[in-house]
Amino acid sequence: MSNIEKHSRKVRKLFQTFLILTPLMVIYFWLTTNTPYNFISHMGIFNLSFDIDELTEVPLTLTTRLLAMVASLLYCTIIMYALAVLIKLFKNYEQNNIFILENAQSYQKLGYCIFYWVGGGLLYEPIMSLILTFNNPPGHRMITLTFVGLDFLTIVLGFIVLIISWVMKEGYQLADEQNYTI
Repeated sequence: MSNIEKHSRKVRKLFQTFLILTPLMVIYFWLTTNTPYNFISHMGIFNLSFDIDELTEVPLTLTTRLLAMVASLLYCTIIMYALAVLIKLFKNYEQNNIFILENAQSYQKLGYCIFYWVGGGLLYEPIMSLILTFNNPPGHRMITLTFVGLDFLTIVLGFIVLIISWVMKEGYQLADEQNYTI
């Protein structure tokens, strides 16, 4: 077994673990946040980009928790889709299928996932701020929207991954044409 196959198997298994843990961690977080059972946030393992206590003036109701959980799970589907693509990519690497069209298409899907992540974040933050402030008294509800430099860098990274996918696809097509040339 080559190093590529061995390391690809390890990375694939890691991504499979993340794929299973992601929705479970989101559900756990929203069921336990602001309770004594939320040891993950207390230990600093997982933190949100916004402070829940800053947004809400009242304890989170079960309805608020469920709505926040659903919104977070919807946003996490982008990560879960990217993980599924990465699992497929590393399974190909594990089988020593490296320079194939399917891998170039996987990189293209990953590039699009990066754009979806930024776009999803632009929707997620206002929805989540509305959900968390909905039980506040009138005049204390809010919708927040931000676009930070990291979002811009993420978009640039998305373009880089897309360009890499286009180069890989072109390389595959040139190699394929060369195989049929006598």
